[in-house]
Amino acid sequence: MSIDPLAAAAAGLIAAQLMEAPTYLQRAAGLGVRQDIFAEGGAILRAPRRYRRVVGWAGHAVLAIAIVLLYATFFQAVAHNDHLAWWGLLTGAIHGLVGGIVVGAWPDLHPDMPDPVPPPGVFYRHYGRHDVIEFLVGHLWFGLAAGILYALLHADLPTGAAL
Repeated sequence: MSIDPLAAAAAGLIAAQLMEAPTYLQRAAGLGVRQDIFAEGGAILRAPRRYRRVVGWAGHAVLAIAIVLLYATFFQAVAHNDHLAWWGLLTGAIHGLVGGIVVGAWPDLHPDMPDPVPPPGVFYRHYGRHDVIEFLVGHLWFGLAAGILYALLHADLPTGAAL
C-alpha cells in the first residue's frame, strides 16, 4: 500500500492541535506550565510580536504535517501499515526524544519572547517539572493520535489498522 499524503496532512494538523491543547489549557488555568510553542515558533520565524502566535501556529502545523509524512513512511516500511496506534506511540517517543534534545541543544532557537523567559533547556527542564511532563506526554499523545488518525483517514487501509 502507498503513503496517503492527504491522510498524513489531516492527521498531522489534528494531532498537532491535540498535542498542544493541554499545554495551553494548563497555562490558562495557571498550573505552572511555561512553554508557549506557538509564541516560540513565531519568534523563530521572526514574526512581529503582534502576529507571533498565529505565525507560530501555522509553522507548527506545517512542521506537524512534515513529521506525520515521515511517520507514514515509517508506518509503511516497518509496520506494514498495521497496529498504527502502537507504532504511533513508538514514533512519538522517538520524536519526543529528538525534539527534547533539539530544544536544549540550540538555545538560539529560543529567541526573544513576548515575556522574558530563560532558554528552555533539554526537554524544557529549565521551566520545571510540569513542562517536562507536558513535553514528553504531548509527544506520546501526538504519536498515538497521528497513528490512529492516519490509519482511519488512509484511503486504502481498513479501520482495524488503527489498533
